[in-house]
Amino acid sequence: MTPVEKLRNLLQKENVDGIFVKGDASLRYLTGFTGGESLLYIDQTQKVIITDSRYTLQVKQQAPDSTLVEHTQGFWPEVAKLTVGSRLALDGDYFSYADQCALAVVLPQATWKSLNLVGLRQVKTPDELKDITKAVDIADEAFRQLMPHIKAGVTEAALAAELEYNMRRLGSEKTSFTTIVASGVRSALPHGVASHKVVEKGDFVTFDFGATYNGFCSDITRTVVVGKAAPWQKEIYDIVLQAHLLGEAFLKPGLTGLEVDAKVRQYITDKGYGQYFGHGLGHGVGLEIHEMPVLNKRNKVPLPMGAIVTIEPGIYLPGKGGVRIEDTVLITADGSRKLTASPKEFREL
Repeated sequence: MTPVEKLRNLLQKENVDGIFVKGDASLRYLTGFTGGESLLYIDQTQKVIITDSRYTLQVKQQAPDSTLVEHTQGFWPEVAKLTVGSRLALDGDYFSYADQCALAVVLPQATWKSLNLVGLRQVKTPDELKDITKAVDIADEAFRQLMPHIKAGVTEAALAAELEYNMRRLGSEKTSFTTIVASGVRSALPHGVASHKVVEKGDFVTFDFGATYNGFCSDITRTVVVGKAAPWQKEIYDIVLQAHLLGEAFLKPGLTGLEVDAKVRQYITDKGYGQYFGHGLGHGVGLEIHEMPVLNKRNKVPLPMGAIVTIEPGIYLPGKGGVRIEDTVLITADGSRKLTASPKEFREL
């Protein structure tokens, strides 16, 4: 089933005549168009992209089966010319209040509902899996090449720059998110983006990074120690590693995100560190770095075979440091298969 067929089935299920879409990832998924600042309308018979002169040639090349409408004064005058039904939807996460007010003016007869389209992308096709695997391979190799440069006296920002350069040189289109390099006490920050702090001997250094290939993201986290590790560092690293391996072994289709999260969280809690693992266990990965399904306390929906998720437990001790280990993992028919190949064993550099 094509992405547009999936969407049209969703519209029927939701008793909606058509939907307006603004999210760049959703536009790409539904049409192949990779530009920005455009508006897509889809119903059971139409697929219309409204854009400006910067993107008209790109639409013709990438989305030849879509109707192209070029605007010169914004989306809304062109929307008013469309033939649409009265029960309409928005890809709601991407429309501002001003957008919604404008739509209400140009389509006063319509009633509206918000639909989240990320769920359409949960199960990956073979081609999507191939692209994500390539993005993972790029990130793996970039980190392998970075390893000799991780030493005392180097700044986090310099390590991030080297890692990002490696990924671009190996074929990444861009980083899939802002690269995290957090050392010493800063490694207790789950999202400690690279700073000008100098790495010191005895520091934990956490690297969280990703490449993109053909629009698809990868996500990996590794934590190392520069110099000789303290006993407390070895202790929490081993707990996180065993929790991570437990998550990969336990994950399978049919379980809920809540169940997988709880299994790993309970292990860390039993070891006495539950209060220091505050975030969810993982999230889906695809055209966006955070997609469905999610592995956390709120997801009570069974996980589908063919989804790609991260498993990323962590322990973060304020004022001391922290550990996170993350792989990108495919949910298979009978369990899971990790796509990430970078070694996870404890490393003192």
